[in-house]
Amino acid sequence: MSASLPDQPAAAPPSRRTLLTATIPAAAALIGVGALSFPRPASLGEPTGDTDLAAAVAPHLKGHQRVAVMLRDPSGATRFAGFGSSESDEFEIGSVTKTFTGALLACAIEEGEVSAETTVEEILGERASGSEVADATLAELATHTSGLPRLASAMLWRATTAGFLRHDPYAGRDAQTVIDDALASSLSGRGTSSYSNLGVALEGQLLAAATGTDYASLLQERILEPAQLTGTYAPITPENLRETHRRGHGVNGLRQAAWTMEGQAPAGGICSTAADMMTYVTGMIDGSGPGAAAATEVLHEGEDKIVAMNWFHSVLDEEADTRLIWHNGQTGGYSSFAGFRSDTGQGVVVLTDSARPVDGLGAGLLTGEVAA
Repeated sequence: MSASLPDQPAAAPPSRRTLLTATIPAAAALIGVGALSFPRPASLGEPTGDTDLAAAVAPHLKGHQRVAVMLRDPSGATRFAGFGSSESDEFEIGSVTKTFTGALLACAIEEGEVSAETTVEEILGERASGSEVADATLAELATHTSGLPRLASAMLWRATTAGFLRHDPYAGRDAQTVIDDALASSLSGRGTSSYSNLGVALEGQLLAAATGTDYASLLQERILEPAQLTGTYAPITPENLRETHRRGHGVNGLRQAAWTMEGQAPAGGICSTAADMMTYVTGMIDGSGPGAAAATEVLHEGEDKIVAMNWFHSVLDEEADTRLIWHNGQTGGYSSFAGFRSDTGQGVVVLTDSARPVDGLGAGLLTGEVAA
């Protein structure tokens, strides 16, 4: 049984495997309304870095502008190809942030602060009493099986209007508001995997509460500093954006506001670089990174989804149990993909400042369907 693989954008579909619909972050739906604005033509930046890698990926980057691609081969050697971008340029990574939240969960479990079966009520106490999500576990939040909706009902109108205005739809809702949103939500389909930005945001805020800090500080202390990811951070609010941040582009080419996401940051608010992301992915591959168990310790295996701690598993070869371990991301102006193969240790990071999915390119580089 296999989880959904990201769609491959090449003209000819793969002949060896069936590609199902990818688990796409909520941002993909949110930004669609912004496409009603007048389109702007996009021009792919000048290629830099490895010429062979650049030549291989360029045909898959129609409509993109600044792109950074890093590829890790089985020996651990890495190659970089940029288009108007360097290895140290900052990008919003969108829902790839969820894997960092998963790493924080793994770290908290290692420290004995929580277990995968710790419930919402065990962390929040009386505040959660009477809520439908009170007995949901951290494992359910990390695998999208809690039954929480994709977005809180209070977010729906904001999400629609933000798409038109090219604003961050999550702005103005802090950590406590996000927790209240989750506690007020009705559950549906609990036990089956149904993608929930709200669920992972709650997961991150619960971990912060359990450790007596805030999400950005916890991330910095337990993941970023130990792994020396100096180009990676969770700004939380626009005021905390670094001078290195640049506004991305919607599918229509128009500039978009930064998505810092405030209380929803654990679900999609991290900014990073290609170099940092490859260091991070390598730490997941070889187990040296903080919270590396998050990528490989499967917590849910259903008919259509295999999920570790916020990482998706897609089976490439069932007999050999070869898996593609991955996550994608999208904000109003950026898209991303990070993943690796369980058998060869090959890894890939694709970052773009356009809200055009790069899932197929990232997966294709790992499966060999994009020959580089």
